[in-house]
Amino acid sequence: MELQKSIKEDKIVNPKGKDAAVILFIFTGILVVLGSLGFGRFSMALILPSMQKGLGFNYSQMGIIVTAAFLGYLSFSLGSGIAAARWGSSKIITFSLYLTGFSMVLTGLGSGFFWPLIWLALAGVGMAGANIPVMAMTVAWVPAERRGFASGLLVSGSGLGLLINGFLLPRLISAPGGQGWRTAWICLGIAVIIIGIWTNFKLKDQPANSSGFTQVANNPMKESIWKKIIKIFREKPVLRRLALIYFAFGFSYVIFTTFFGAYLTETRGWSTVNAGRLWSWIGVFSLPSGFIWGWVSDRIGRRWGLITVYLIHGSCLIAFATLPWEGAIATAALIYGLSIFSVPAIMNAACGDEVGAQLAPTAFGAVTVAFGLGQMAAPAVAGAMLDMGWGMVQNLWLSALIAFLGALVAVFLHQPISIPLKMDKSKT
Repeated sequence: MELQKSIKEDKIVNPKGKDAAVILFIFTGILVVLGSLGFGRFSMALILPSMQKGLGFNYSQMGIIVTAAFLGYLSFSLGSGIAAARWGSSKIITFSLYLTGFSMVLTGLGSGFFWPLIWLALAGVGMAGANIPVMAMTVAWVPAERRGFASGLLVSGSGLGLLINGFLLPRLISAPGGQGWRTAWICLGIAVIIIGIWTNFKLKDQPANSSGFTQVANNPMKESIWKKIIKIFREKPVLRRLALIYFAFGFSYVIFTTFFGAYLTETRGWSTVNAGRLWSWIGVFSLPSGFIWGWVSDRIGRRWGLITVYLIHGSCLIAFATLPWEGAIATAALIYGLSIFSVPAIMNAACGDEVGAQLAPTAFGAVTVAFGLGQMAAPAVAGAMLDMGWGMVQNLWLSALIAFLGALVAVFLHQPISIPLKMDKSKT
């Protein structure tokens, strides 16, 4: 009953006449995703090869460090939703941005194997603590029929990060002395801290005078949050299937984004500058990926949106790994970029559809645990394969296979979870 009540109350959380406040929320949300994922997570593809050389790591050691970052993300994926439900999303997001930024700065100042591992693990905790609650906040700010589109707008912060990283990082990393990777971490960390300061003053948990949401938010939870989680997964089996699909995305995309620079420079013989330039163009192409595919999923359903996206991902990864021409490689990468951030947008919208405003951060955090498991396992598996003599190409083939398996699981999302639009048409 409580779950149904949460979903019903979700329909009145976004009163009219709040356009300016919603725009400010969307803008701030994009900045949060830019800081937590764009500068935090998606800087690794370009920084890690230089960092590996500077610290003298082999592929397995580098894979362990990346896995530690993703383990940090995983460890707070569910915790961030629980914390946001108890203390408010804006407080958790601001704290997490500070944690991410300072950890990135300390990564740039660190040496040896132990300290970079610790700092990147803490940065991963902060990335989850900022990204997951801000994505779930769209349930409170945006009507359900536009939620996929709005989630996609926030996800575009990751694409903006790719664009900035591609232009900025190669110039920082290629500085004389071989220590440019340290400068890169420090500069990006300071940028994340600045975003945290903005968020502290501008991000609000809910629209002003939102009586529907206030009633939900101020209604104390009579059950423990863990019982809530068990209940929503028992009552909503589609969330369990979404978790499996999200695991496939975490495993598949992380190989591409983590080893992108190493693959082009070491296997394909590209220069760091050219690899960075393509990374920037992927960022440009990825900017509309979230809201385009979020909008598509609003129209055709989350299930068919996911199937289509995973088929595109798998095909592009195979082409990226096997085609011999530079132009074809770039084309495959750019097409991949057009849908790279679609899955988080669709997943966030789907969770909001299923459980409503109050439980959305917890539900999205719960399925993100599966995503975190995927992205934590992938670097360790890929690094071990490389040290055993397997090439980057084989890693990309593995990534494509997992993407196709994600599409297969999506086929069995028997119950459609999109918001029906026929009722809206009948009113016009």
